[in-house]
Amino acid sequence: MGDSLRRLLTRLHDPMVRDLAWTLASPNLLPAIPLAPANDWYRTLLSRYRSRLLELDAAPGILHAHCRPYRRLGQYFEALWHFYLLDQERFQLLAYDWQQVVAGTTLGAFDFIVRDKQLQRIEHWEVAVKFYLITDPDTAYGDARGVNPRDKLRHKLEHMLHHQLRLSLHPQIGERLLRQGLMPENHRLILKGRLYYPHDCRLFLGGQGERGHWGTESPDPSFEPQQKLGWLTGGRHCEQLGSRQNYLNREGDWYIRVDREWLDGQG
Repeated sequence: MGDSLRRLLTRLHDPMVRDLAWTLASPNLLPAIPLAPANDWYRTLLSRYRSRLLELDAAPGILHAHCRPYRRLGQYFEALWHFYLLDQERFQLLAYDWQQVVAGTTLGAFDFIVRDKQLQRIEHWEVAVKFYLITDPDTAYGDARGVNPRDKLRHKLEHMLHHQLRLSLHPQIGERLLRQGLMPENHRLILKGRLYYPHDCRLFLGGQGERGHWGTESPDPSFEPQQKLGWLTGGRHCEQLGSRQNYLNREGDWYIRVDREWLDGQG
């Protein structure tokens, strides 16, 4: 997390506004992801939207109303981006969650098609937030898997790059985009989140991405359990602990406790 985002989060009190700031300015999950914006691009978005975030923190009702229907973390993350695109001046939102059906079969959906008014071009954005636990840092992606062990980082990245972001290359979809004047000239893969490492790990997948630790033991009492929507910036205390639980302490340290079944890869 960059210093500018860290300083801003200390000033923001509303959890949803904090999440919006984090959604915009947190770094890419991994370094050198093809089609991913540079982290400086996110910092620029934050600098231009900073005063608006402070306004929203004082009166967050419009943001709450927009995001309230979304209870799944991935949908909530998309809703935060959706709100931002509707609320700022640089980008014109042309399509959101646009399902592509060809011959009765749904081939996929565009998360966002936007016009960048500064660069004068149409762009296709795919966005996702993921949280992966690293079990073997020596391999390329460290056999990174989610709290649901069937969720693998390698599979997610390949799906975004080779399916979602190539949707406009399908002949019939491309023809439709050209006819409607919506063919993207640029593509952005916005994949954010956090990687969790074993406590004794010293080999990390990049130096700028967010990270925490994982283990099978409960953390010390300074760590507060978080609801799923609290995984971005915290502030959402969880009363009923799960067998796989995410925690945050006041120093900003993240920790996921997993059970033996997860460790054995049994679901």
